Formats: sequence, structure tokens, C-alpha cells
Amino acid sequence: MSTAAERIKVILDRKKWSKNDLDVSWVQLSKLLLIKNQLIVIIKGNTLDEPVWAKIENFKEMNDELIFYYDGEYETVLTEDEYEEYKECIGKEEWEALFSIDSLKKLTDMNLIDDKGFYLQMHGNMSNTENTEGIQKYEEVYKELSMK
Repeated sequence: MSTAAERIKVILDRKKWSKNDLDVSWVQLSKLLLIKNQLIVIIKGNTLDEPVWAKIENFKEMNDELIFYYDGEYETVLTEDEYEEYKECIGKEEWEALFSIDSLKKLTDMNLIDDKGFYLQMHGNMSNTENTEGIQKYEEVYKELSMK
């Protein structure tokens, strides 16, 4: 398994949320999942009323960090009644916390925030980041991940 695939597998196995402080008052939580043979990310921010999910399109490793690029055009709002589709990756209490007003505090109290997480960018911003030659199509790594 490639180094990138191993790193992504560790993130998936930890089943934790990555926290990104995007601005003084804007915090974004994201969780990488493998659902129905697709890498997706669930995003919850303190400026979002409801969590959304989006498809991961690319990623890159830069300065020993992982940056995932998601399809920002087609993010889909999650609803509480969709739990059955995600129960393999998200516990019931965690799911309920995700839909609460103080989800960051609740997920932190549940010890579900990973300090060794990843960064998340919309795919449209990909050309604005440094060293774009390091971007890899995730399909190569996904094949390794799906061959468990």
C-alpha cells in the first residue's frame, strides 16, 4: 500500500473529525468517510446550519500534511433521518451531536476531534494552492483502500 493510502486509511480508521480554524470566528469540522465505494467528507461549521457532505475529488500531500479537495458545487445537506446510511462510520450519539447547535463542543467532549487531521479545500480553489504539481487523483489511492 502506498504511503498516501496508508495515511488515508489511518484517518478513516480513527473515525475522528478534523478541526480547521478558518478565521477568528469560523471553525470547520470535517470527517472523511468511505461510503458506497466513494470517498466523501462530511462538513459542519459554526456558520452552517446543517451538516453537508461532498465527494472528494483530489488530494495532495504538502509539508507532511494532507489536503483533500472536495466538490464544492454539489455539496448535499444531510438530514437526521439519513443515519442508516452512515451508521458504519458514525455512532448514534455522534450523529445526534452533529445536528445539535453546539456540535463542536459536544464532539470535543466525546473526544472525537483529531489533532492529526487534514485540511479541506474546495476543488475550485485547487489552482490557488502552492505546488499544484503534487496533486494526485484519489482514484489511484482509492483502489488501494478498497482492496482491503
